[in-house]
Amino acid sequence: MTFLRPLIVFTLFMVLVRPTAAQQNLIYNHYFLNPYLLNPSFIAPNGYSELNLNFRKQWAQFEGAPTTITANLQMPVNYKMGWAVNVYNDQAGVLQTNTGAASFAYQVYLGRSTEVNHKVGFGLSMGYSMSRVDLSKADDPTDPSLTNSNTSNLDGQFGMHYQFNNLKIGFALPSLFATKVISEDAFNKPEFDALKNTFSSISYNFKFGDRLAFEPYFMYRTNAIKESQFEVLGVLKIDNLLWAGGSYRQDYGPSAFIGFFLKEKLRVGYAYEFAPDVVEGFGTGSHELHVSLRLGKKQVSRPTPTTKATLPVEEPAKQEKVTEKTEPQEIPAAVEQPKEEVPVQQPIVTQEIKTEEPKPVEKVVEEKSDLPPGYYVIVGAFKYGTNANKYANELKANGYPAIVTYSALRNFSYVHVGTFTTLEEARTVRDEYRAKSRFYFRDTWILLVK
Repeated sequence: MTFLRPLIVFTLFMVLVRPTAAQQNLIYNHYFLNPYLLNPSFIAPNGYSELNLNFRKQWAQFEGAPTTITANLQMPVNYKMGWAVNVYNDQAGVLQTNTGAASFAYQVYLGRSTEVNHKVGFGLSMGYSMSRVDLSKADDPTDPSLTNSNTSNLDGQFGMHYQFNNLKIGFALPSLFATKVISEDAFNKPEFDALKNTFSSISYNFKFGDRLAFEPYFMYRTNAIKESQFEVLGVLKIDNLLWAGGSYRQDYGPSAFIGFFLKEKLRVGYAYEFAPDVVEGFGTGSHELHVSLRLGKKQVSRPTPTTKATLPVEEPAKQEKVTEKTEPQEIPAAVEQPKEEVPVQQPIVTQEIKTEEPKPVEKVVEEKSDLPPGYYVIVGAFKYGTNANKYANELKANGYPAIVTYSALRNFSYVHVGTFTTLEEARTVRDEYRAKSRFYFRDTWILLVK
């Protein structure tokens, strides 16, 4: 009976999941971490270069059960374009498939407002797949359909998505060409067959304060051979460090997953599929491990209609007490230069600086300005407006009321979180932000404009 198990798994797998006469449409539980897995328009969506690895083992205790290993590298070219390479190895019983593809994505931004992230993205993948039947494991190696144990196909996918702030709608054609994993021909002539398989998705990221978010997904797959299938998924994200959630796939069953984000560089996730509708009587459920590694710092940003970008890192503040007056010749100690932008020429302020070794830095700066009067709680000051915009957009994406205000007199862009009529109100808000551990809010200061 042992020698029949691989063939049983192979047959069951092909009937239920991947027909031999069609493209092998893979299913991933970690689509929410790496949407490029199923839609090539999502290449480096956050502006970082990333290396992603995914290992999936179905029906773990069954000999010859399907196993898939996927790896892809995603690189942004600029704020509009990106490229990626993707390879995977898929084994199911006596069949093994290796696929490699290169992808290109382009984004079109809608409108010029810096207050919203509004765009449409397009992506195309082209590659080559090779399938091999291990005749030593086949029940009948003399079967005429297995006379050619190696088959190659042209592989291609197309995807697009629409995004408006936290709303994302995606559509993909995972099989641009008809594909045969078992064929009498060594290479199957490409036949355009795009509309037989589709993948659609919609999601919205709900923010609950600055530490908690919940993102539900709805996904729908169509296939010319199998029944259409829907999937619902929900992921709870805590402080951008931990996530947990679950999903349900029609005619398959529920899944659960958990993961963590380490130092904004490494993401590790694990998912388990209970799949009672499929695997009952054939072993346990399925395991999936996903690892993403960000390579280097954020590399691209949108110059005017900005996209989400990484925050500028400011130098720790010197312990100083600043008392007023202003003349357009000197530099306020309160305005620090972010590490990740071109050196900034700071605004001109005359000041009397008294060094204080101990306790809280007051950091109230008065200056002559063309801005409306009031007490501004400043979280960033920039010579270049593009850097101010991407800083503000990242704060707003995380639930903070960031506003960019440009001073023509000083030729400076300030990012602030509110304007107040009294110093006490401004101090209260400033101290609240200084107490936060994220985004270098410890350097928050107050600008007084009369």
